[in-house]
Amino acid sequence: MAILASVMLFSILPLIQVATVLMLRARFESASLSAEGVGEDIAPLAVGGSYTGVDDTTLLIQVALGSAFLIVAFFAWRGKPQWIRFAMLASVLVLTLVTVVLSVIPLVNQPDINKGLDSGTAIRDVLLSGRLLLSLLVALYVVWYVNRGPARAYYRGHYLPNPNETSSIPN
Repeated sequence: MAILASVMLFSILPLIQVATVLMLRARFESASLSAEGVGEDIAPLAVGGSYTGVDDTTLLIQVALGSAFLIVAFFAWRGKPQWIRFAMLASVLVLTLVTVVLSVIPLVNQPDINKGLDSGTAIRDVLLSGRLLLSLLVALYVVWYVNRGPARAYYRGHYLPNPNETSSIPN
């Protein structure tokens, strides 16, 4: 459950966000304006700019981090090699830290009144707060779960021997 929850939060959700931004961008760029009675397309009033507010570098970083975590989670699911438990812990903690930083910055920045206000800011703040809380809960769950005895034994590849079976002293 811990691996599945972290994959959903740190791989699937970011990759869905990237796909949504790219689909919106492609839809806006392929839209043509036409008017009734005119046989040809009308040139748009403005060209360029960002419809989504997300640049390509951010999208590329998000895809790289989501894909890298998916690879780590795959090997953590298999349990091999033994050091993957520590890689899983480190990657979850780093991605949680990144999520916390990227969620807190927009929440603490006050909107510029000169740019105007919209209801999207309030929705964004609620979604960022929810993602922040969910990230912290998933990180705590993964750290707790991966450090449990059965999980450590799974990644080690064997359970500890029974002390009664390995004892050289007869009972």
